[in-house]
Amino acid sequence: MCGRETLTGDWGGARSRLAEKGWELSAIYTGEFLANVHGGARTGELYQGLVRSDLNLDIERAGGWQGGVFHASGLWIQGSEANIRNDIAGMTGATFMEPSNISAFDTVRLYELWLEQSFLEDRLSIRGGQLALDERLICSDYACVFIGATHGWPAFMSALIPSGGPAYPVAGTGVMVTGRPNEQIELMGAVVDGDVGDQSTEGRSGTHFGMGHRNGVLALFEAVWRRNHEKGAIGLSGELKVGGWFHSGNFDDLRLDTLGRSLEDDGTLSGLASTGVARSHSGNGGFYFNVDQMLWREKAEGDEGLALYCRVAPWMPEDRNPVEFYAAGGLTYKGPLPNRDQDICGVAVSCVTINDRLKDLQRDANTIVALGGTPRTLGIGPVPDYEMALEATYRFALAPWWSLQPDFQYIFHPGGSTALKNAIVIGLRTQIAF
Repeated sequence: MCGRETLTGDWGGARSRLAEKGWELSAIYTGEFLANVHGGARTGELYQGLVRSDLNLDIERAGGWQGGVFHASGLWIQGSEANIRNDIAGMTGATFMEPSNISAFDTVRLYELWLEQSFLEDRLSIRGGQLALDERLICSDYACVFIGATHGWPAFMSALIPSGGPAYPVAGTGVMVTGRPNEQIELMGAVVDGDVGDQSTEGRSGTHFGMGHRNGVLALFEAVWRRNHEKGAIGLSGELKVGGWFHSGNFDDLRLDTLGRSLEDDGTLSGLASTGVARSHSGNGGFYFNVDQMLWREKAEGDEGLALYCRVAPWMPEDRNPVEFYAAGGLTYKGPLPNRDQDICGVAVSCVTINDRLKDLQRDANTIVALGGTPRTLGIGPVPDYEMALEATYRFALAPWWSLQPDFQYIFHPGGSTALKNAIVIGLRTQIAF
């Protein structure tokens, strides 16, 4: 059994026969125990789980046309409590550095559902349907071992895009085009619904289909340059991604109302109280860089060794985005112990800095209190500065289909300020491929 790629094996040969006809079915269970043992909003623990099932169909092998692929996937999310109200991020008080990349509202939902057609000997492909952009864009192979959510779909996207964007756990209707002029370069662009809906209401079933009717569309573009990825390459493999995004919707100003007054002003600052309605801005956007690089390899062939990943988003419009600057990165080592070639260990750090608009809004509230007034929403408190997370993890490959992973995370300035003590999260995750 330990030599099998999946727990259930080949189903008496049925799995292989289906694959020969183009049908591939898979299911993976991820379960984890997480506990906030110090600091944050409160200490506590929970167990949560995720079953993800995937169906891939090669249409040509199934007897259809050449170059067609159909894909469907579903999620069954479970937790000891209603995750959206009382997840591990809520315990830590973290606003941006969600400690778990499977935390979501407890439900069964459709995830991705798309049809892809390739042309020109696979140099061009068009994919349309329900798309999760974190499956193809702004992703890092070396970051996959980390449990913190920002190492997948990054905090500068989940915090800025309405409803978190078209990424786990809710996909969005859209189209993606991929071009591969040669083996080293890949160009991708996607246009997807700009607001996939709250995961506990509109997005609960994953069957909302539509583009732009809530709040515009999201366009994301990425250029990838790979080196030493081709067969027989002897150098250290590396990958550079440069991307940009634009959202066509409307976004509220973080500090000013429609008349240019502070949203916290009760009349103490300007003599007239704020309207309470934020100034609206049209559109949003930014750009990012992502690097994956093998630093040292144990053998001339193989992927055991030391690798680096780094992701930076250096700029977003500050009047409408809580994040001013984002950076994340880490080191991973595959095969760190003798005779443990499939184990992976890693250490990573991620950080966002809070923009000046939110800092000034808190300063406004503090000034109003000092002058004897009453801020409209905020109380007196520390001026926000940054939120940062440190993660150390080790994934034991107990079998090709089973892994066990202890994890440690330390979250500095939960919520972006010193209002809460730094949080410590410990956890244990297991994954089983069926």
